Amino acid sequence: MATKGTRKVATADDLKAKLEKAKVALKALERRAFAGEITEAIKNSNIPAEYKKIKELAKDVTDLAILEAIGLAVGIKRLVISQTEAKTRTKKVK
Repeated sequence: MATKGTRKVATADDLKAKLEKAKVALKALERRAFAGEITEAIKNSNIPAEYKKIKELAKDVTDLAILEAIGLAVGIKRLVISQTEAKTRTKKVK
């Protein structure tokens, strides 16, 4: 005999939260799907050599500032570049 359960009716806020989560997941999937193609295209272009030239000319400028300037120069809108501190791994206890 099957038991009757009650289902929660999704509210508009629930659906909006689910939609935002799905959008984030879609963006991550797109990045992973095209990562190989984009990486190959960048390696085969002259972008790495040009970046090295820019880095040599502006020795006191951080990498983040260079990347932000490149983004503005090529017309990327709403570009946000951030860098976090490197996290050290905890040592395994034996």
